[in-house]
Amino acid sequence: MSVFQCYRNRVRLSGRTVGDETTARTALLIHGLNTNMAFWHQWLVRSLSASHRLVMSDLRGHGYSDLSPDGYTCGELSDDAVAILDHNGATVVDVIAHSFGAGIALQLARRYPERVRSLTILDGRLRCVQPDLRLGEWNCFPRWAEHFARGGVHLDPNWELDCTLPMRLDGLDLTQVDSRLAADGFFVAVYSKRAMAKYRQLLMETTALADFRNPSDLTREQLREVKCPVGLVYGTISPFLATGECLADEFNTTLELVEGCGHNFPFNHPERTFEAMVKAGWPNATPSIKEPIR
Repeated sequence: MSVFQCYRNRVRLSGRTVGDETTARTALLIHGLNTNMAFWHQWLVRSLSASHRLVMSDLRGHGYSDLSPDGYTCGELSDDAVAILDHNGATVVDVIAHSFGAGIALQLARRYPERVRSLTILDGRLRCVQPDLRLGEWNCFPRWAEHFARGGVHLDPNWELDCTLPMRLDGLDLTQVDSRLAADGFFVAVYSKRAMAKYRQLLMETTALADFRNPSDLTREQLREVKCPVGLVYGTISPFLATGECLADEFNTTLELVEGCGHNFPFNHPERTFEAMVKAGWPNATPSIKEPIR
């Protein structure tokens, strides 16, 4: 493992590489919001590094990367990704992206097609497909809400199911909730006070919240400019299945499902995630293609 720091427009981006530097293929791993490169479970990292050198980093505003006042659109963050690839001498990569990272990866593949060999999306949500999503609209909300209610926590069904949800739950006593959530397939996040303080600062003191919610950041028309093979893996109880189904149609590929899992299955179920990724085409960039409509 090698730790690195690089800069784009004086913004420090921190990351690490895993695997043999002489490996023929490199993979870029892009995490989602309110987490960092530690999201990638060690078991999954070991499995992926058997065939690839892995390049992972903290998105700007996350982990040990700088919190800049702006630059949080998928387009800007895809430029950060190019700077990271250049720093590590990676010309062409297979990209794996989770959650919000899917938009970054799609912009990277669209804007720099010569740099992306394949793309594997893990439970990404795109606002051009699901622009507004409230907790009460998610079909698993009653189960989720029941677990919280048993711990004395009321969830408002009108809350937006987006990057602001962790802040609403910050400071609540979830000791009576976590075990029930985990047993029912939902992810239980463990946040340090430092990480939550930085995330709050990110949403309150920068352009990040407006950038994250910008519906024109990635459009359906732009999706059609992506030409590399795309593999899709989603959880069966994810609130973002509509995005997966849309992408499956857009790219004429099969949507691989991880049964009984919610949004953050790559961390909770790395073995099952890897199996689904293989079915979706990893590492040979040949995803399962649906039969054409005749």
